[in-house]
Amino acid sequence: MKRIQFMAIVAASLLWISPAQAHGDEEHGEAASAVVSDAASKDIQAAQGHGDTAADHDGAKGQDADEGDKGVVGVLKSLHPATVHFPIALFFMAALTELFIIARKGTGLEPAVRVLVYGGAAGAVAAAIFGWIHTGLWFGGDTAMQVHRWNGMLIAVLGLAMAYLASRASASRTPLRAAIFAMAALVLVQGFLGGELAHGANHLGISWL
Repeated sequence: MKRIQFMAIVAASLLWISPAQAHGDEEHGEAASAVVSDAASKDIQAAQGHGDTAADHDGAKGQDADEGDKGVVGVLKSLHPATVHFPIALFFMAALTELFIIARKGTGLEPAVRVLVYGGAAGAVAAAIFGWIHTGLWFGGDTAMQVHRWNGMLIAVLGLAMAYLASRASASRTPLRAAIFAMAALVLVQGFLGGELAHGANHLGISWL
């Protein structure tokens, strides 16, 4: 009887100890797995963070380079629209002043026309140069672009010729006047074509073709 009781006690003890040990091992295994998982996650995050940092660094370098190029090139390209206003205004004022001289002789405004022509010629050359910078060495484009490009070159060349005529102390102003009034017409066409390119076809509701 005592033997049976002893065996029952041993069996009960084994039944109690075995689950306890098994549960303890499972918790330890889960804890170890959790530690390993956390370490692996940290390693992966670190690797990803390092990769993102390298990518961000490379992207930042590329962005800085692009911004540097965009800064210099962008300023140069923006100077074409900024410079075209000067020759337009100066050449138109030269034409209006010359008309005033024709209407009222002896006004003494000839030096004013000379200064306006000089300024317009310089502005036309600058606008043509920055126009080529704006598009690059590109000869494509539609009809409006082609006429605008080469009409701008004609304005620059004619402006230099006008400056030469204005510098001559000649009794006859006929060649200079013809050039001034022709320039006013060319500048009018050029301004319209520039609006076509900047704001779209028929931006004034008028077709130039």
